[in-house]
Amino acid sequence: MTFSSDELGIIEYLKSWKGAAISMVEICRSAGGRQRYREEPNWANSLLARLVEEKLVEVNERGHYRYIGVDEAQAAAEQAAAQKAPPKAAQGASLVGDNYFPSKREPEAETEFYLSPQIREILRNSGKKFGN
Repeated sequence: MTFSSDELGIIEYLKSWKGAAISMVEICRSAGGRQRYREEPNWANSLLARLVEEKLVEVNERGHYRYIGVDEAQAAAEQAAAQKAPPKAAQGASLVGDNYFPSKREPEAETEFYLSPQIREILRNSGKKFGN
């Protein structure tokens, strides 16, 4: 499936509306630019028909177009694959190289911060506990 730059422009324009139905006049005016709309007001008509045939765009009873594309088809395929896929590893588990059973990590030592004497005094006087 190869598309012309005009068709890709229409698809991108419809994607930007996130599923809203847009009239053909608005698509012609905005997707191709106002100059192109002035020169040829219905330039997108045949391109939209092709996109409807390819089932990337759907048209409602009022003649408004909405992008449905392969995103929804991919989402359905991913959902089906997720149901068949084994459960993900528990959080904190990691794969290190080819070692599927890495040794447990040692807890990291507490990091020390440098504080200027003035800031250290302000923190002490605040009455809050900050570790050491």
